[in-house]
Amino acid sequence: MIRSRLLAAAALACAACGSSPPPPPRRPAPPPAPPKPVDDEAAAPAPTTMYVYSPIGKRDPFQNVFGNKENNPVRVEGRKPTPLQRWSLDQLRLSLTVTGTSSPMAMLEDPENRGWPVRLGDFVGKNWGKVTAIQRDQIVVTETITDHSTGRVYPQNIKIMVPESKEEERDLRALKDGEEMVPSAMRDR
Repeated sequence: MIRSRLLAAAALACAACGSSPPPPPRRPAPPPAPPKPVDDEAAAPAPTTMYVYSPIGKRDPFQNVFGNKENNPVRVEGRKPTPLQRWSLDQLRLSLTVTGTSSPMAMLEDPENRGWPVRLGDFVGKNWGKVTAIQRDQIVVTETITDHSTGRVYPQNIKIMVPESKEEERDLRALKDGEEMVPSAMRDR
């Protein structure tokens, strides 16, 4: 009897503390059922219809609709493209310029290392760029870009520079540093 009263007192003490009685022990989970053998024919029913994507007649979703295609240059009605319009402007290299005359001239080299003379007003590049200025060390080609959302046409000036040789770079650096440039025959004196 004392023992039962002690247990009852302990239970009341535990209930007063706010703790809950311990949960009943869990039963172990039953082992999984062994897999059933599967027939290859009965395993997957044959699909009745299967969809196959065909891109024929559809546009490429990754194609830039506002840019020009590399293989399909811009066409201008009534004009035949010049030989320099087979290449884009970044493929052409400016070799030399002739200025100080009434009709300045420049020499452009194509990727095949052929030289082509150009004058003001000549068309260059795949986007019908027009040579608008020939200066001592560069030419300016103006291309027109159309904003397709508004329909406005914007001119874009692209400069093609004459590449500098190592000797020219050294001389320009010396001039910037304040060194006086004297012809080589006077240096020996």
